[in-house]
Amino acid sequence: MHSAETTLARLVVEYWKLLRAVERAVELAPEDAKERIASQARYAASRLETVLSEQNMSVQGFDGMAFEVNLPASAINGDEFQEGDMPIVERTLEPAVISNMRVVLMGKVYLAKKS
Repeated sequence: MHSAETTLARLVVEYWKLLRAVERAVELAPEDAKERIASQARYAASRLETVLSEQNMSVQGFDGMAFEVNLPASAINGDEFQEGDMPIVERTLEPAVISNMRVVLMGKVYLAKKS
C-alpha cells in the first residue's frame, strides 16, 4: 500500500512526463497554434510548481549531470558501462521527487559516455 505522499509523487512524475511531451509537441504544432499550446504548458508547469511548493516537495531532473552513486536515480542502461567509466545523464526519463530533503521517489535516467 502506498502512502498519500508516494501516491502524490507518482502523480507528479506522470504530470512532469506529460509536460515534457507537450513541450516536444509544440515544435511540431502548426505555427498559428504554437504560442497557445506553449502558453498552456507554461501555465500547467506553474500550477505543478505551486502544488509541489504547498506540499514542501520538488522534482529533480538530472540532464547533463555526472552519474554518481549518490544520485537519487537509477540508470536504465547502466549495464552498458564499465567500472571506471564516467557516464553523464543524457536524458532524465523520470525526475526524482524530493520532500523535506528526503527522496520520496527515485528518478530514472538514460546515460551516455562523457565526451
